[in-house]
Amino acid sequence: MGCFARGCLTVLVVGFLLIAGVIAGGWFILSKTINNLTSTAPADVRIEQPSEAQFQAAEKSLAQVNQAIANNQETTVEFTSADLNALLARDEDFKDLRGRARIEIADSMITIALSVPLDYIRWRRLKRRWFNGTARFGLAYSSGQFRLDLESAEAGGHHLPGRLLSGTFMSSLNDGLNESFQEWLRGDGTEENFWKHVKTVSLAGDKMVVTTKAR
Repeated sequence: MGCFARGCLTVLVVGFLLIAGVIAGGWFILSKTINNLTSTAPADVRIEQPSEAQFQAAEKSLAQVNQAIANNQETTVEFTSADLNALLARDEDFKDLRGRARIEIADSMITIALSVPLDYIRWRRLKRRWFNGTARFGLAYSSGQFRLDLESAEAGGHHLPGRLLSGTFMSSLNDGLNESFQEWLRGDGTEENFWKHVKTVSLAGDKMVVTTKAR
């Protein structure tokens, strides 16, 4: 499927997991309502199965990005949420996320619905529990750094309190996201080289816009 899709979708999921951790942990500390925010079972986050034509369109967009990287060229390629969902639904690299994640892009914002196990958080009360929720946020990538601007998030039908959408919260969220991203890159030289050729990633209307750079 190519490094861009694998990398960018991984970043989106990691970003959501960081949000999930803050929501679950923050609410647990503040109000002891962890059982209301998590579940003992996953939710079914369905994606409409893409047609062969839709999947091939997504693959074509990926090929354009990969070709530009291989040829050391600057180019701009647009991805719709249908493209990203087609990759989630059909690509083998994301088989573990099938029925667990869905992406929508509108008004230059991205919304992710996700159902994930919380075993990765080292709190006993979260073992064998699931985070089922959604987050809506702006997304930008430039100079090797991602920036998320969280507009809203909810878990178990409970919305993230507005006081947690402060500058301090978002700064910590973005620091954690970029730290995880850089750690992930260091573990794979191919991915690191690829992202050195990505100039920007942004949201425009109902599309994710990727611009590569010549080096």
